[in-house]
Amino acid sequence: MGSKQKQQNKKKSQEKPRTLKSLLTKGAVFTAVVVCVIVILEKRQIFVEDSMNNHVEWKWDWYYRMKQYNIPIDVLLVGNSHLLTGFNPYEFTKRSGLNCFLLGASGVGVADLYFTIEEALKVQKPKVLVLETYAINESDPLRLEKGALNDEINSFRARRDTWLKVRSTPSLFNYHNWPIAWCETFRNHNYIFTKPDQVMRNLKGEGPKRRVRNDLYLGQFARFSKGLSQATLDRYKDEGAPVDGAEYEISESSAKYTEKIARLCKENGVRLVFLTIPMYPEHVKNYPVWQERLGAHLKGLSPYWLDLQAAQVTDSTLRSLYTPAAFQDTYGANQHLTNYGMAVTGSVFAEYLTHIMPDIPDRKNDPQWRSLVAKFPK
Repeated sequence: MGSKQKQQNKKKSQEKPRTLKSLLTKGAVFTAVVVCVIVILEKRQIFVEDSMNNHVEWKWDWYYRMKQYNIPIDVLLVGNSHLLTGFNPYEFTKRSGLNCFLLGASGVGVADLYFTIEEALKVQKPKVLVLETYAINESDPLRLEKGALNDEINSFRARRDTWLKVRSTPSLFNYHNWPIAWCETFRNHNYIFTKPDQVMRNLKGEGPKRRVRNDLYLGQFARFSKGLSQATLDRYKDEGAPVDGAEYEISESSAKYTEKIARLCKENGVRLVFLTIPMYPEHVKNYPVWQERLGAHLKGLSPYWLDLQAAQVTDSTLRSLYTPAAFQDTYGANQHLTNYGMAVTGSVFAEYLTHIMPDIPDRKNDPQWRSLVAKFPK
């Protein structure tokens, strides 16, 4: 009996490795099948939505085209929607005689912009990099809410440098968000229920549709044509400012990546300028507190900071330009500029930059520059 028991135990011990090996093999086969399915779905873009107005992708398309066409970028401006809807690059170019371009995405913070700048500098090295300061805030890319996370993913996916995207992933996303950052199938699998028509069109090869811009595009995102209404102006008088500068904070992440941008510019021989796009003066109370906190951080990173939020109050000329018609008609915290306001900022900044950096070459007599300007929208 003892001998028989020993034989049974020996048989079981021999079966366990085979069983474990079998489980591992089955697991590997299952994983391989899942990966293959996901790769096919990604390649066929089954869970990708139509993209008819993706200005973030257009920016990168045209930034790389500028290199392809041998058009040097003298001034690169980066930021979120405050810059993209607050600065007219065509007006700036015409006024300054410099080639400029806007990169960035709505809703992103300075951490995302750091990697945008790193990729941009691999393509071209501008003489000046302009960082709009609204992106220097309390946000932390590893603690983003759903809306801000979507903005971060849209910016991330639009970039072109795959290796840089791999390297930036742990800095921009919590590990549980890595799959949705890289894979539209993970991110949009709910389209089966929420957007079945899109999925069916994609399966049939009829989508996703993407609009490609072939007209010269320098990165602006014009959205607002209507300035402040009397009703909104009355709210300022009755309810006060919706934004309190005393609540402004800078996160450790924002502080770190702003400093990294300054070092990156120094290493590449690029001059760094900070720019603050304004909101309507009555839209913000206690702005000197905001200005002081931001200024304490920017001090030592660059000698150049054009703060139009403060300047429009103290400079009568600027105040006459930044009329209510320059500002989006909203009482919400995040106020942007109108098309008119964008043109004002482009003109004002052109005068500022050519004044502080007179050594930057004026291209107005350059045939290539003239040809470029001739293609600007009328």
